[in-house]
Amino acid sequence: MAVHRNRTLLFQLDSQSKTPLYRQIYDQVRRAILSGTLVEGDRLPSIRRASADAGVAHTTVEQAYLQLALEGYVRNVPRSGYRVEHFDASFLRTSPVDTANDLHAALAPRQRDAFTQENTRAQSARYDFSYANLQPDSFPVRTWRKLTDDALYASTAPWLARYGFTDKPGTLSVVLARYLAQARGVSCIPEQVLPQAGTDGALATVFQLFDHEQHLIAMEEPGYATVHEVAKRMGYRIAGLPVDQGVDAYFAALEERKPKIVFATPSHQFPTGRVMGLDMRIRLLKWAEKNYAYIIEDDSCNEYRYGTSPIPSLQSLDAQRRVVYLNNVSKVLSPALRIAYLVLPPKLLNRYLRTFAYAHPPVSALQQEVLARFISEGYWEQLLRRTATGNRKRHDALLSSLESELGDRIELAGINSGMHLFATVKNSMSQDGLLESAARQGAAVYGTKRMWFSRPAPENKLLIGFSAIAIEDIAPGVAALRRAWFPSSDR
Repeated sequence: MAVHRNRTLLFQLDSQSKTPLYRQIYDQVRRAILSGTLVEGDRLPSIRRASADAGVAHTTVEQAYLQLALEGYVRNVPRSGYRVEHFDASFLRTSPVDTANDLHAALAPRQRDAFTQENTRAQSARYDFSYANLQPDSFPVRTWRKLTDDALYASTAPWLARYGFTDKPGTLSVVLARYLAQARGVSCIPEQVLPQAGTDGALATVFQLFDHEQHLIAMEEPGYATVHEVAKRMGYRIAGLPVDQGVDAYFAALEERKPKIVFATPSHQFPTGRVMGLDMRIRLLKWAEKNYAYIIEDDSCNEYRYGTSPIPSLQSLDAQRRVVYLNNVSKVLSPALRIAYLVLPPKLLNRYLRTFAYAHPPVSALQQEVLARFISEGYWEQLLRRTATGNRKRHDALLSSLESELGDRIELAGINSGMHLFATVKNSMSQDGLLESAARQGAAVYGTKRMWFSRPAPENKLLIGFSAIAIEDIAPGVAALRRAWFPSSDR
């Protein structure tokens, strides 16, 4: 049985300190308990006596004691006062484990990751041929600030004072449904349009509507590595659909594996830049109907075609409602905002509403409201035209420079669309060698090994982008690539 002792504590208080007086009392009592000066059952000085000894108000001491009691260090015993509570004080005296080595080991794989290394090199590169980032000055800061101000100050913004649960679609869903019908022929009502936290968040949402133990996901190979990573994290088995071996090989893989979910980029295949022809689109839709499968159509980058109009969406051809439409604002507005959106077919929408009945919207109400205004007031179309014009100029400049500097020593695919070229470099270097030699010349280009996952990746395939680089840097940047890859060239 614990021995109850009345203890005298002399508080050393500094009225000039930034730490409140009650907190100073709290800290000194807590230290006394943890050091063993006060032990279980010891009685603290009464509030009246402690306040008199310390020369502070009763409420100051009371506030300190109440905080100690709230945290479990002491308890208030009726007619006896505050006593030290029972707990393992020795545990709290244990020195923290030195985790420096463990943290270093935990972070080491990230530093070895090829994607991380590429982007790290790009940050210091003189010529960054990024395939995903935008021009540094492209974000419409003034317009976005104005629309944010309008959303916040046009009224009292009551929607920011409550959770976003409602039986009605949000403003952004309404605006996107109207825009998608006009721009992409997407057939939907606003309730089907679901804003998501980036493409990876959107994929995770769709994958949660299926059973990873029963269902198989098929994706293009080479293909978008994020799909593979998200599916793998969620425990799915993944099958590759070859897009570099002809249409028959693609459908043979579908017939062999019979996936429940097919991920496709019909309007601009990533990374090759190919467009899925109408006959193949129809065959894919018929296959999905016959096999009760669903297709995730990632329509990213459809906006950028140089010389022709955008290709109609696969969803616009889908009479049986087997297509999940997926897109984002990263390629036009900002990759940093992490805003994507899904259009779910009716059966999956019903499943979504049951699965995510208590989930909060993954995109903040303020971001949704500002983006809705940005689109509905015409700023999106203005920005798209400006971005497409700039991309077209850089696309043409890159093609011209590559032809002039490298000629037939490099083979290009995916031209006349998108934000990058899919390049085959005709020398004997490995992919790592190509990337590292370019980096030594101040140029950043991007590897593709992570885009193959069921068969060996070719060593000589690279992405050379033009969306982020300044147009005046393209020619000297390509010259740097020539020096890196063909140092003995006569040029």
